[in-house]
Amino acid sequence: MVVGLVSGLGGVLFVASPGIVRGVSLTGAARTAPVAVVGVATAVLAARSLVNGLGDDAPDDGEGRTATAGAFPSPERRPRYDPPGTEFARRVDAIGWTDRRDAEPANRRELRDDLRDVATSALSRADGASPSEVETRLDDGSWTDDPVASAFFAGDLVPSLSPSGYVRALVRGEPPFARRARRAVAALSKRSGADDVTPTPSADLRTAFEDEPAVRTSRYLPSREESRERESATDRVRGVTAAALAVGGLGIVTLRPGLLLLALFGITVSGYARAVSAPSRAVTVERAVSDSGPAVGDEVEVTLSVRNVGDATLADLRFVDGVPPGLAVVDGSPAFATALRPGKRASVTYTVEAVRGDHAFDPALVVTRDALGVRKRETLVDAETTVSCRPPAKPRSGRATARTTTRAGRSRSDAPGPGVEFHSVREYRPGDPPSRIDWRRKAKTGEFSTVAFHEHRRQRVLVVVDARTEAYVAWGDEADGGGGSDGGGDGEPVVQRGVAAADALVSRFRAAGVPVGLAALSPRSCRLPPGRGGDHHRRIRETLASHPAFGWEAPDGEVDASAAVHEIHRRVRADTRVIFVSPLSDDASVVAARRFDAHGHPVSVLSPDPTARTRSRGYESGYASLTRERRLRRLRAAGIPASDWNPSEPLREVMRDGRSRATTSG
Repeated sequence: MVVGLVSGLGGVLFVASPGIVRGVSLTGAARTAPVAVVGVATAVLAARSLVNGLGDDAPDDGEGRTATAGAFPSPERRPRYDPPGTEFARRVDAIGWTDRRDAEPANRRELRDDLRDVATSALSRADGASPSEVETRLDDGSWTDDPVASAFFAGDLVPSLSPSGYVRALVRGEPPFARRARRAVAALSKRSGADDVTPTPSADLRTAFEDEPAVRTSRYLPSREESRERESATDRVRGVTAAALAVGGLGIVTLRPGLLLLALFGITVSGYARAVSAPSRAVTVERAVSDSGPAVGDEVEVTLSVRNVGDATLADLRFVDGVPPGLAVVDGSPAFATALRPGKRASVTYTVEAVRGDHAFDPALVVTRDALGVRKRETLVDAETTVSCRPPAKPRSGRATARTTTRAGRSRSDAPGPGVEFHSVREYRPGDPPSRIDWRRKAKTGEFSTVAFHEHRRQRVLVVVDARTEAYVAWGDEADGGGGSDGGGDGEPVVQRGVAAADALVSRFRAAGVPVGLAALSPRSCRLPPGRGGDHHRRIRETLASHPAFGWEAPDGEVDASAAVHEIHRRVRADTRVIFVSPLSDDASVVAARRFDAHGHPVSVLSPDPTARTRSRGYESGYASLTRERRLRRLRAAGIPASDWNPSEPLREVMRDGRSRATTSG
């Protein structure tokens, strides 16, 4: 802008007073150099205008990052959940050609060390061999008949390649070390009984790598925007401006007046866009749902109406409804575009499928453009609507308990106190009840002593749901919706299976008369102490359905597992039994379970398996299964009961299978 004003004023000055340059005569490079510099500078400005424009409208993803420029909200899609093993796949994918320059690349060494630990655990279990025997087999490559897989542990971190081998690796598109890692995972999975794991990435993993995340309307405007409205030039103006600058620069360099005249059109459009204002947002939004309290699986029809309450026609009106993350659109579309005269109304109708929880709609995004489409106004308009979906309460008999729980009733405490089972004898203290004085000993020795018994207390249970970001992995195939019904591949996080399991456990304990509470291992703190009664049970179910800790979007931030467990421990009785519901997707979940145990709580783990419904078993799924099985064995070796649950099967099947192994405290 400054350069244009200066050059324009200079041109006007030279035209008005030609005598200023009458005595100036430039030849050769002195004549052409300024022209070339101006032309190149104009081309650079064109490129800069285009590049800067690409990032201006980039929406925020809620974590301080921006999505792809121009990404319009796509609320009809649920949030994208990574398939199990995605983090490992990213590490394999990060193996590049440039790190071959290092003798011992750190990323390759760490990857092999981690996979070696997994291999040692898996092969020890599969072959019944000692860890030292497994280490020997890994070093000499005798653990598998796949030479590529065996070379991952037996070969060099930076394999030596012949010219032909280097060409073959280039054709495959990945370094040999990464290929060996994938083949090693597939071979280990086969040795562990999973014959369906392939060394290639699954379709879900490729989608996770390539697809952009869904953008919510509430996060469409950059977080730096203080208001809920933004006015800006459209991409059309940016393109025309960049083209005009490029053509003008070319005209200056080539000294072709025709190109300069053509550039004048683009400059005119750009100037118009700066001078004109975007249409007013004089619209109102109303939203209606066919059922605000549907049952799980019901289809709910949503109608969004937009009315022009201004005096001018809206030549280009576009709006997108803010569908909640948990509701998948199964019919129709929440987006619409039209022209709207004053006083007229436009509506769009679509259908969503109800799932557990309270689903508050985001604001609707309304975009108005002028008649030429060079200026736009984007506005978030509220129309508060909530769909509350509650699964029916089905209390069952307390007799069916899993090996991850205790039987209903009372438990024996290690603390001395009143009771019937002998604990110890201590010195008499004034105030001790006569019934607990050891009168026989008094008759023999003449000394008073008091008998203490094991104190029996009513059993209390706390159900803790692992709802950290690491637990928000996809359950099942994205191709079949991962448990959803939309068929659009948007999936369901395994955390929701854990929430359903917690609901079932709470109902069973309530039916058995056992005081039960609820907590979440999450940045979104949630704790309800154990209690009894219908009101307390309803409060727990309401919390499971509506608290952000159990929502459909992964939380922001990290959780220190040890600190979180300590905080939960401080708020419950020391003898409270803990049932930890976790997919065991990382080592921190094992740390959490063991910390509960270290604090003295009887603890057991119910683990929904996120890989159980996977049909396309890529190497990342195989790695997730291997590491998860290893974590289950670590818990059991530490004396912590851990149940492996396929979420596609009813929870009662796990409870029935584990009933004979239920543990008691007295």
